[in-house]
Amino acid sequence: MKLGIDLGTTNTLAAYMENGRPRLIPNSRGRFTTPSVVGLDGNGALLVGESARNQVLSAPTRTIAQVKRSIGRRVALPLGSGAYSPEELSARILQTIRAGARDYLGDELEEAVITVPAHFDDRQRAATVEAGLLAGFHRVSLLNEPTAAALPYAARSRNHERIVVFDFGGGTLDVSCLERDGDDYVVHASVGDGELGGTDIDQILYRRFSEHIAASSDLHADGDPLIAQVLLQAAEHAKIELSDRLQTTVTLPFLNPGAGAPHISFEITREEMDGAIQPLIARARALTAQALSDAGFDSRGFDTLVLSGGSSRLPAVQQFLRDDYAVTPAARVNPEEVVAGGAALYAATGGVAGLHLREALSHTLAIELSDGSCVPVIRKNQSLPASRTRIFTTVSDQQVEAEIHLLQGDKRRAADNRSLGRFTLTNIETAAQGRARITVSVSVDEDGLVTLRAGDRTTGVQRQMTTKPRSESVRNAIEGDVSKYLESLRRRISALAHRTRGDLKTEMEQIVQLLDEQQTAVGDDMVTVLETLILEAVAEQGSVAPVGDDRAAS
Repeated sequence: MKLGIDLGTTNTLAAYMENGRPRLIPNSRGRFTTPSVVGLDGNGALLVGESARNQVLSAPTRTIAQVKRSIGRRVALPLGSGAYSPEELSARILQTIRAGARDYLGDELEEAVITVPAHFDDRQRAATVEAGLLAGFHRVSLLNEPTAAALPYAARSRNHERIVVFDFGGGTLDVSCLERDGDDYVVHASVGDGELGGTDIDQILYRRFSEHIAASSDLHADGDPLIAQVLLQAAEHAKIELSDRLQTTVTLPFLNPGAGAPHISFEITREEMDGAIQPLIARARALTAQALSDAGFDSRGFDTLVLSGGSSRLPAVQQFLRDDYAVTPAARVNPEEVVAGGAALYAATGGVAGLHLREALSHTLAIELSDGSCVPVIRKNQSLPASRTRIFTTVSDQQVEAEIHLLQGDKRRAADNRSLGRFTLTNIETAAQGRARITVSVSVDEDGLVTLRAGDRTTGVQRQMTTKPRSESVRNAIEGDVSKYLESLRRRISALAHRTRGDLKTEMEQIVQLLDEQQTAVGDDMVTVLETLILEAVAEQGSVAPVGDDRAAS
């Protein structure tokens, strides 16, 4: 049995298929949602889910939430006296989900489909697969969250339809435009913002509440973790309340025990909240319009609008969707549960014999020019598989070779995009500047694996490369304590070593032994080697092919 998992910024859910329908799996407390929170109790024991969230007020330095926003970054997050990578913390959440599902279903559950935001890049996707492997799954597949949200609706009929998914969760917003015909689904466009979610709305309300108590008392949230956590929880509660009510009372008990009135209480209206979050609503509105434009859908040219994520319940969100689009949102599945159900559906029926998905390219692929700029070859939101060829030439007389540098990103300057790899094409036509004709072809398969080919039309010389698992360039500095990040790398390599085979397994075990014996500082070059080993193990065991960095050269 394959498990479908919605690994969310705020909550995580799991589902499976039973009698042709997705079913959510309750956790050990009988609830379908498990908070994506990790903590340590007073004795150093690990806590995941509600038990971790329940100690946020009493032990904020021993509790971490919103790990998903950091996944794929070179950072170790402090937890108690130690520090853990986002991959390790995400693995703890997934491990808890897997154990609960195993107990509920009586199955070992070695395979999982985990959903990710559509705008996640290859490094974030590889990090998610790594978390799944560290959690004990033997194979992990990824599915974009908006696509997953569309499946439970579309699976109920076989009609041709165009679907827009508005996926507004705790940490991210994704808008995807799909077209389905029977069991075939094509994603025409996906646009996302990784810094726009329900937690950002909470932060706006938090600032308002903080200003209110500072003006009415001697209390200040800045610098006091306890007060800050109380206000954040109050902000989240008020947001939820105002989704159903026009006004609510915010009560902050026992924050001011020395005063005559230890409880601070004040009113907030929906109108106030809507006014405060208008900048975020404007961003959501613009992003939605961009997705429809990229897909070639007009405001009234689609059949189904699917809402996903708890933040899609906000009245201000639903109001702008009603104002801008003449389609009534589909409402047959709970927005908080639809992604997990879609993941379970795809886990059970995806592939050759079942439904077939064609995702869209999430980032433009480009070639660097001699002046440091870059020219797009395949633009983002092209349905996969995709392939395109462009003609280039030389920049100087009697030039004998040309460097071909492939980039991922939408910026005009090459340095602002991510390098996927490069090679030098030698023995090209030796002639005056601009005479040589060099064909450069870029192709992307349905799994996102990129192949770069280049050849000289006159001499016939050719060369190609397929992007291989490599770590991100070391020019991107490690965030925070370098030694803590290195400890995380060592733990991750050790955990993955027994999952691999052959030369890679031997190399990983040798590296772990070397690190144990060396006990000295590790330079950037060694960090890159360690990250490369992890990504190679992920590519070998998982189902994604993370692409390379600017060290890839001839």
